[in-house]
Amino acid sequence: MNTLARIRSNGEATAYAVLAVVGLAAAAGGTYYGVFVDGGRVGPGFLPVLAGGLTAVLCGWVALRSVHGQPSHRPDGAAAGPHAAEGTDLTESGADDDVDISGRTRRERIRNLWKVFGLTLGAVLLVQVIGFLAAFGGLVFVISTWVERQALLKSAVIAAVATGLIYGVFGLFLHVPLPGGLLGMGTEG
Repeated sequence: MNTLARIRSNGEATAYAVLAVVGLAAAAGGTYYGVFVDGGRVGPGFLPVLAGGLTAVLCGWVALRSVHGQPSHRPDGAAAGPHAAEGTDLTESGADDDVDISGRTRRERIRNLWKVFGLTLGAVLLVQVIGFLAAFGGLVFVISTWVERQALLKSAVIAAVATGLIYGVFGLFLHVPLPGGLLGMGTEG
């Protein structure tokens, strides 16, 4: 089967190829607004060019890999992989085929997603009170401890590093004003 026929028969490759084209369009459109402005500062087109370019490269790579690589599903609808090579079906062996590598079921993953949405909304509402950096650090800490069930010390380190990176990149390097809230712990002003 030639490559064009494999692309046509592989819906996954087609979807990723379309996303790659959308990424290219976003990158091209972002250049219209200017990637950099006077003084070498980041312009309004920087983020669309960066995000569109990354999307185009990554989705293009995944599309090519899905065309030339091993398919994720067999034509009969069964999953391909180590169980398929053994000739056993996951449902026959009693395993739940909806469990991810962390041992979470589909229901747990959806519940965790809703937790993260709720926590994010809470953090956005807290920005005006405690400031962006404190709200972001708290959000990362709570997600790490409550949703991901990491140890407290590990979660605190993750939150501190993430907050430091956000402050360094946006506050110091890009000079983006980060709201300080009532506590005044931000970069605006």
